[in-house]
Amino acid sequence: MSIVGAACRHPGATVFDNAWFGLTDRQAADLDTRQRTSLELAVQALDDSGLGCLARGSHAAVVFAASGAGAANPAQHLSRALDLHGPSLLVDSGRTSPLTAVDTAVRLLADRSIPFALAGGADLTLPPDISGIELAAVDGTCTILILQRTSDIARTRTRAYAEIDGQGLGFGTPAHLHIPLRATSDRRAADPHPGNRAHPDNSAEWAGQNSPRNRESAEQNGTDPSRNGARGACATDRSGRAGGVGPPGDRGDEPPVLIPISGRDAGAVRELAADWAGRLHEFRNLREFAAAVGRLVPEAARATVLARDRADAARQLRALSADEVVTANGGGRVLFLFSGGGEHPRMGRALAARYPVFAAALTTAADAIAEAGGPRVWTPRNGFGPLDGGADFTQPALFAFQVALAELLGSWGIRPDGIAGHGVGEIAGAVVSGALSPADGARIVVARGVMLTRVRERGAAAVLEATPAEAMRLVEPMRSAVGVAAIDGPRSVTVSGEPRYIDALVRRAHRRAIFAQRVADAAPGTTATMPHLPTIRALAPTLIEELQGISPDTPDIPVYSTTHRSMVLAPARNGDSPMSPPTNGHRPTVFDAAYWGANAAGPVELSAALELAAVEGISTVLEIAPHPVLTRMVREHIGFRETTCAASSRTDEAATFLRAVGRLYLAGRDIDWTALGPLTAAPPPRRWRRDLPLPKFPKVSIRAECTYVVAGDLGSRAALAVRWLIDAGAQDIVVLTRTLRPLPPPLDGMEDRIVLVRCDIADALDLAEALQDIRDCGSDIRGVVYADDEPSPGTSAALVELTSVDALDFAVVEP
Repeated sequence: MSIVGAACRHPGATVFDNAWFGLTDRQAADLDTRQRTSLELAVQALDDSGLGCLARGSHAAVVFAASGAGAANPAQHLSRALDLHGPSLLVDSGRTSPLTAVDTAVRLLADRSIPFALAGGADLTLPPDISGIELAAVDGTCTILILQRTSDIARTRTRAYAEIDGQGLGFGTPAHLHIPLRATSDRRAADPHPGNRAHPDNSAEWAGQNSPRNRESAEQNGTDPSRNGARGACATDRSGRAGGVGPPGDRGDEPPVLIPISGRDAGAVRELAADWAGRLHEFRNLREFAAAVGRLVPEAARATVLARDRADAARQLRALSADEVVTANGGGRVLFLFSGGGEHPRMGRALAARYPVFAAALTTAADAIAEAGGPRVWTPRNGFGPLDGGADFTQPALFAFQVALAELLGSWGIRPDGIAGHGVGEIAGAVVSGALSPADGARIVVARGVMLTRVRERGAAAVLEATPAEAMRLVEPMRSAVGVAAIDGPRSVTVSGEPRYIDALVRRAHRRAIFAQRVADAAPGTTATMPHLPTIRALAPTLIEELQGISPDTPDIPVYSTTHRSMVLAPARNGDSPMSPPTNGHRPTVFDAAYWGANAAGPVELSAALELAAVEGISTVLEIAPHPVLTRMVREHIGFRETTCAASSRTDEAATFLRAVGRLYLAGRDIDWTALGPLTAAPPPRRWRRDLPLPKFPKVSIRAECTYVVAGDLGSRAALAVRWLIDAGAQDIVVLTRTLRPLPPPLDGMEDRIVLVRCDIADALDLAEALQDIRDCGSDIRGVVYADDEPSPGTSAALVELTSVDALDFAVVEP
């Protein structure tokens, strides 16, 4: 087992953000101070671990040490807030309770159904040689750890602080309670905290109640010095007014990059966007930043930014404060729609170069096609080639692309609630649903492509803006030469057959005031590219004969059939066999040879499938194709007008894919953001909403020629202090802030009177250097204000001591 996340803080008297956890004021009052701290630290530890995006709905375990005499169970409160379905335990073994909580979590992780565990509590200390976090020299430090099986770290691409050496803990005499740890061998290379150092002999022991603690915890004071780089870096950044910019250019980026943002409401999202715009320079590249923030625990209000580089990301994040923020509606249900066209010569190249899982899935599908007697449709060197062959090449190529794209979406945690397929796309949909093995799917698509090459007659197609009944009346007199190929919408029908009869049908439709248009022969990827429908119907029995012996199964995901109208091929439930009467209103069946013969002969009943999917709660349609060919038609259905998108396009394959992921995220889907890349940097610190009383500032006399210092993190209290000084007449205000960021709205238009200086005010040495820099510039400091949203008595005392040499007119250090 490994420690992959940690959060530490002394459980002092702080305001608790009970609204985040869905607790009423009365429920919050039932929790003692340490229990409240444990809840907040658990969320911070999840953020630190990079597993926050996987938490909701998972079987993660929560094991807290008991504290206080109340009956409240903070472990259960946390499980409810995060929708965790694993064990939720409160252990009480006296003085050893925190260690027992960790030991219990380690033992629970022996069950593979539990992905990770949150464990710890009051009086549990984290050794500096493992964590890099030094704790205050007082009793009562609260530490929450995230524990994960070491074997799972590669899959989730998290980073490990240390590995627990052994299955259980070493319980000896009270003076020797410890967790046996060893530092991970790859930690130095992947350590996101510059201050972290592994033990010199590559091993360490975590002494439960006896670890040395020499100074105040950075977490106690609301910041982590390591996030701002090594000490002394502040001096190099103390230039410019009202903010700063990151280093020019990005290294290691692979544009574009999708950055997700979530908060409890629209205001929180806008605040985060402004904060993160100022923090981009703290990360080596944009991908590292996206991987860090994407793994945070998701919340209801959401936004996304698709950026090409760091400057583009900063611009969009700053602009987000004026944009609409979406509140997730609980996720909805998603239909994967596998279309029957959209192929183009460069399909798959960008995705294969960017995502190894996609390239591997393409290779596997191509191998299955070759083993089924088909052509080698994909090679890493040449891609799909020019796609200038017949249907015996393009249809297997389309099948391979669609199966691989569904696999890629699955690696992002995007799995369909329903599946539908249009023509050849239904074969790929059947494989993804689990109803067909990849080998059988390849066999069907190869046989189907070969059958289409046997059609020698030249065909044509037309699209009618008519109801299916109107279209059938037009086709009836010429049914031996023309057939209905697809019913794509309430008033969208495609017909195909002999060219001269198609032309006659178009003229006949125009005389009846029905819009009809012949589809150009060269139009690639349309739904009406069937060469000659009557001939294909004649060849369908041959296809059925060739497919005898396939072994279909019941699908794992409901499939809305477009071959048989209003049929759902549903997973068997309650012991149903594939052919038995359904227990849920669906009619289970199998994808046998006869089904695929009917699929080839048409028509494609897309409209009926979409109507049934809407009735059963599908709210979003994602087209799975190299280029969208059905999206416009699907949007004709009023329920899908605003919620249909494509997963790829010929214009920008990678960006289209990420836009689709972003749209599903905004719709409330839980995305596995570990797909953004490995976690190599700590995310920005979480900011809890503290309903602190607003500071009251005294009346003071301001000297226009002098400098006034505001120490804080440019939060709401610091912004009020700056505005108070400006209204009083101050012309030169220096704000000491941990992170350079744009000025908040209350200070708009005042950039010429405000200087932002990067400084970790919790670090007395850094604070002293910052104040001396101000003096060295010839400024006369005549007033100081300490206004932090998370104030610390130690910081206020240090500020008073370090400014004792200045002839201050006033000092406001306890707002």
